[in-house]
Amino acid sequence: MSLRGQVAIVGIGEIPTRRAYPGRSSVSLMMEAATLALQDARITKADIDGLISNAEAVNPITLAEYMGVQPLFTEGVTSHGASGAQSIVVAAAAIHAGMCSTVLCVLGGNRAPDPGVPTPNRSVGSEWEGPYGPGVATTARYALLKQRHMHEYGSKDAQFARMAVNQRFNALANPNAVFRDQPLTLEDVLNSRYASEPIHLLETVMPCGGAAAAIVTSAERAASFSNRPVYLLGAGGAATNHDSLWQDPKSFTTTPVALTARRAFAMAGYGPKDVQLAEFYD
Repeated sequence: MSLRGQVAIVGIGEIPTRRAYPGRSSVSLMMEAATLALQDARITKADIDGLISNAEAVNPITLAEYMGVQPLFTEGVTSHGASGAQSIVVAAAAIHAGMCSTVLCVLGGNRAPDPGVPTPNRSVGSEWEGPYGPGVATTARYALLKQRHMHEYGSKDAQFARMAVNQRFNALANPNAVFRDQPLTLEDVLNSRYASEPIHLLETVMPCGGAAAAIVTSAERAASFSNRPVYLLGAGGAATNHDSLWQDPKSFTTTPVALTARRAFAMAGYGPKDVQLAEFYD
């Protein structure tokens, strides 16, 4: 089964990313983004019969209750940083299977609590990694990844720093970016203190709050919307064998995108040389 050209995005909504949204709940931020997406598509929540959220932040059933909707299809996508893209793929598959016709995909949240704090739903992270393992994200885990990458491939500190500089450049004119109009140089990154050697403070991921949403519908229905449809041409999925990549005993310097990109290109019928715009997660 191919999803090529079967569905399209017909509306989007995004609220500004901020260091924090004091007094706001994750579900309220997601609802705000969802409202913008519905307005962009010129439909109402009554037209939505599918709902997908990032289950790590807000369960889709909880969100449905908050919105006052009763969709035919709900799903909570839990793919960490890939959850946004994966939600579009899940929506496409559900629409193509005839389970629903118009899906609201919405992800977001306020600054997350410390993963080391015990929770009622205990996990490997809360019981072992939080109290005894490396610090969260770039403060330790990504430091292991970066150090190993430098060992295996001879990559240099300045090459990693350049990624942070380029990402900041892309954000300078974006009104929704938390670092809008705050330029960053290579020297700024390299001279900033270590958060966890060899990762510098200015190349770490900053906790923040925000939300974004998209309306996905079938290719046939997309023609009736006022916005120009953005069709899904290719998608690919792959899972790691560990929840935290740094625990992979084989190679934690290779991410699943090495597989997913090939699958997406194969479905789309295009290749890397055809790409004019690329966006990469960290």
